[in-house]
Amino acid sequence: MFKPIEVGIMGFKNGHVTGMFDAMRSNAMFHVVAVSTDVKTRALLEERYGDERLFDKYDVFCSDEEMVKKHPELELCVCGGTNAEHIKQFRLCAENKINVIMMKVPTLDMAEYDEMLRLEKESGIKVSIELEMRWYAAVERIKEIIKSGAIGELTAINAYNYSHFPMWWNGWMNDPKEIYGSVVPLRKGDGRFRGGAMTDHPHLFDLVRYITESEFESVYAEVAKNMRKSAVVEDMVYVIGKMKNGVIVSLDPSYANREYEQSNLIYAKDRLSHYPKAVQVEMSVCGTKGGIISDLYNPNTTEQLRFEDYEYRVNPRFYDISGTRRMYMEEFARAIRNGTEYKAEVCMAEHKKTMQVINACYESIRIGKPVKSDKD
Repeated sequence: MFKPIEVGIMGFKNGHVTGMFDAMRSNAMFHVVAVSTDVKTRALLEERYGDERLFDKYDVFCSDEEMVKKHPELELCVCGGTNAEHIKQFRLCAENKINVIMMKVPTLDMAEYDEMLRLEKESGIKVSIELEMRWYAAVERIKEIIKSGAIGELTAINAYNYSHFPMWWNGWMNDPKEIYGSVVPLRKGDGRFRGGAMTDHPHLFDLVRYITESEFESVYAEVAKNMRKSAVVEDMVYVIGKMKNGVIVSLDPSYANREYEQSNLIYAKDRLSHYPKAVQVEMSVCGTKGGIISDLYNPNTTEQLRFEDYEYRVNPRFYDISGTRRMYMEEFARAIRNGTEYKAEVCMAEHKKTMQVINACYESIRIGKPVKSDKD
């Protein structure tokens, strides 16, 4: 019988943490022991879940340090703080030999990132990065088609990752210190700062590296005027890049969709099936013999029906990624319990290259020119 992994949740600041929390508390391979969160976030979650006793089963602490001190049995922690808090949480886990599930942006400070890599090696802890786009079958299918030679030699990729701007319910995501890690102006004379849509949407950069099996050689990025007057970080951004194998990429990781709160949509039912969707990720791949058009974040089946009115319909089946999230987490749990090597989809050392590309894009915005992307 599998002995459950003892788990602690270090904050719910990142919106993906609730998905991890839900998956763990409903899975016998995990035993959620304690959580650390602030009073405001706790109240928000209880309201969202419609359950004022949501956390009654767990020890609740106001600080990560107190939680770890009171629960030395912890084997795994989800580092769910703001991006700026990740380094402190990682240090705490490494010091106490606690394995880590890290969010998609460990840090954009390369000195901090190198410290994380050193601590990971010295402590011997296992680290997994929650990059949900790596779980999708469509991504693997694209790689399979390319490798088969069906579209000839790969020449270009165009992709976008649109979403709403989470600041309406996660205020720290409009705070450059918390989202980017420091307050850095986008460019001279611009009142905005680094840390917006490009920071929040690393998936495109990761997927392009994964699909092309190559690294970025150079990038050129531009920002447009913000859609939201209250945003102090960029919400509209576009990137053109060249991979070292010659593939040209154009990427749009913008907060291009209006908040569904403003559209009177029902959160659980409509956020991924009605426009403006909470998240959209689509990709076009071009080769010398053909191309691929794919909806990578396909929550519904869309049909262009061949009737007289060419009616556009959306299959009402609500998409749920809990299945792939569960498999990803169970694989990590087995590696922890059995003491075996964890072959992560994306390891910390590999993911650093994606963080470097994002920083290169910000540098390109600052100077208004293309930038080599292989520098810290």
